[in-house]
Amino acid sequence: MITDVFASLISITKGLHRDKRTDREFRELVRNQNVKMQYKQAPLFMIEFPERALGDKRKYYKNLIDQEANKKFNEIISSFPTNAIEEEHVFNYQKLFNQHYSNLERVKSYIDKYEHYRESIRNEDTFIIQYLKANMIWLYLELQERFGKYGDEDILTTEEIYQYHFNEVLDELEIKPSEIGKTSIKERTVEPAFNAIESDLPHRQPKDKVLAYKYIVQHSKSLARAEEMMFEADIIDKDYNFIPNTKHKNKSVLGVLYFLFIEKDYFNKITTDPFKRIKSTDIVRFLNHRYNTDARKQFKTFENNDAERNDLISTEYILKNLPNKIR
Repeated sequence: MITDVFASLISITKGLHRDKRTDREFRELVRNQNVKMQYKQAPLFMIEFPERALGDKRKYYKNLIDQEANKKFNEIISSFPTNAIEEEHVFNYQKLFNQHYSNLERVKSYIDKYEHYRESIRNEDTFIIQYLKANMIWLYLELQERFGKYGDEDILTTEEIYQYHFNEVLDELEIKPSEIGKTSIKERTVEPAFNAIESDLPHRQPKDKVLAYKYIVQHSKSLARAEEMMFEADIIDKDYNFIPNTKHKNKSVLGVLYFLFIEKDYFNKITTDPFKRIKSTDIVRFLNHRYNTDARKQFKTFENNDAERNDLISTEYILKNLPNKIR
């Protein structure tokens, strides 16, 4: 039984690199997870991690890390009761400082050994280890900010921790001060629910030359699941509007999605009312209207360039994991 998730993940003998479970197994694990967290005090810092946990393996391990970090945070708070004498506080601080300092050193060694550097954060295992690192730094910050007066060690800023321990200089910090009593490290903005619609969108006005959903879509459940994934990946919003994001190449990803939708036979080949052969231009026109955008250029670019298309597919979770025909 795993007693310390942090130690287990970066263990050389039992670490993340040895976890060979399948996507289906992780999906079942996530379904059975019961994630409940409660903080004994409001955290002083909050994590704003730059990547979302897309995919069941990321979600499973993110939940484990969140729960373990919650437990370790509460252990820090409980170690300094108000009725203890100063000598007890000094002893407990040194013990906890050594533990959390060691965690930073060990995760750095693991990152170096298995090359889980920030630049490859879209890799599944790299995402998990970088998220683990962020939580370790968060706990170190909470410990020294609250109780550093009981130790002799230098108090480091967030920037100094990244520089000193990981040789990193971030353009934007992923750990920031929170409003005490208002913001919790694991609180998330409640995201609007996404409703997968297996029909024409009721808020889109019909357009000439745009085929109706019932005539053009062959596998509605496949398209609906793909659109849920598009929402999770911030490609579209809850109203099915495309979300421009140059940094994450959203328009290019959308162009490849169009290509893959066609390749996976989400759409009919013909319509009989009236009879008409459905071409790729009809499908692109339908999708552009559905997502309130124009990705014709991107679709054509990637349709005619196998190398560029495959390069993008290899780096984007959503492109690698689109569903096949769901009946």
